[in-house]
Amino acid sequence: MNLKDKLHSMIPTQPRNRQLFFTATIIGVALLTSASIFATGPSAGPAKDVEKAWPVSVTSAKLQELHPSVSVFGKLEASRIARLRSDLVARVSAVYVHEGDWVNQGDILVELNNRETQLVVLERQADLKQHTANLSSMRSQLELEQQSTQHFQSRFEVAQAKLTRHRDLMEKRLISKSLLDEVVSQSSQASIEYRNHVRELTILPNQISAHEAQVAKAQILLEQAKLDLAKTAIIAPFAGPVLAVHTAPGDHSNLSVVLVEIADASSFEVRIQVPDSYARQFQQAKQLNHSITAIGDQGQIFTFLRLAGHVRTGQTGLDAFFKSPQNGQTLGRVFNLSIQLPAQNSLIAVPVQSIYANNRVYAVRDNRLVSYQIQRVGERETVENGYQILIRSDAIIEGEKIITTQLPRAITGLLVEVVNQGS
Repeated sequence: MNLKDKLHSMIPTQPRNRQLFFTATIIGVALLTSASIFATGPSAGPAKDVEKAWPVSVTSAKLQELHPSVSVFGKLEASRIARLRSDLVARVSAVYVHEGDWVNQGDILVELNNRETQLVVLERQADLKQHTANLSSMRSQLELEQQSTQHFQSRFEVAQAKLTRHRDLMEKRLISKSLLDEVVSQSSQASIEYRNHVRELTILPNQISAHEAQVAKAQILLEQAKLDLAKTAIIAPFAGPVLAVHTAPGDHSNLSVVLVEIADASSFEVRIQVPDSYARQFQQAKQLNHSITAIGDQGQIFTFLRLAGHVRTGQTGLDAFFKSPQNGQTLGRVFNLSIQLPAQNSLIAVPVQSIYANNRVYAVRDNRLVSYQIQRVGERETVENGYQILIRSDAIIEGEKIITTQLPRAITGLLVEVVNQGS
């Protein structure tokens, strides 16, 4: 009997028994297969843990005297802005400028109706002429009185001498009483006239002084009227751009209403907000009179003017102001500036990839990372090395190998492999 017949004879004839037979057969085959896998598989021993060395690039630390710089944005502003008003209440006749126009010193910006002020000027001129004429009359009268002094004095002296002679004659009874009375009357009249003349000579200078005061007052009133007439033309006090125009023909000026706003072109300056980390360097440079220069993105040179602390809504800090090298620029323009600070000793230039958390770098020592706390002093950009950060640390020595690779898991003691020799 062959194998096929033997297997066939082992299969039960009953359907239920046949089903049980096939189930048992499948389970047995599975168990035999599992046992063979476990028997022939490799033994599960503990795996050996190997530390990974992270590849890094390094640069050699060089302690140098360098000029730090900082890149900031500056805004063009004007330190002097005139908000022009009028002292007169008058109708606006003409407006000659618009917002954004550039005007020169002395240009007429707005003109008010000047009819009333012209009439006042004419009235003050007439008053001045009248008081001047009165003064001239008084001076002429004084001159005539002074010229008549000798005449009145002579008449007075003659009358007194005549009275003395007639009194002597009367005592000798050589003349009548009526004749003496007549001589006494003539003497009294001459005396009165002389005293009146002296009184006029005393009063006239005072009267002349009063008329001189009236003439001076009339001149002042005339000048005030002319000044009011001049105020009907709103004139540019300096050259610069017109920032705003708040009136139009037909409006009425008011003492508190601004008509035109204009900026002084000679006061243009660029304001930058000094980063907090550089505020101390700016203040020290100012105290020591060291130069601070700003260079624009087109090579313009901006001269340092002053520092100013400011307090604004939601922020405080330090502002630096630089003189704009050009006139005719638009207020509000933004400049990309590189601020050149005074040179400092013992600075190290590293690429930006070397900086971790803004205050730490890592050096390689015996293929392990060592962390150093640093102070960011500034930045610089050269043709040879490109953009670099200038740092200072008392712990870093000359020739220290500082990594220039950003490692996501950098930590002191991490195993690394230097892939370059540094420079």
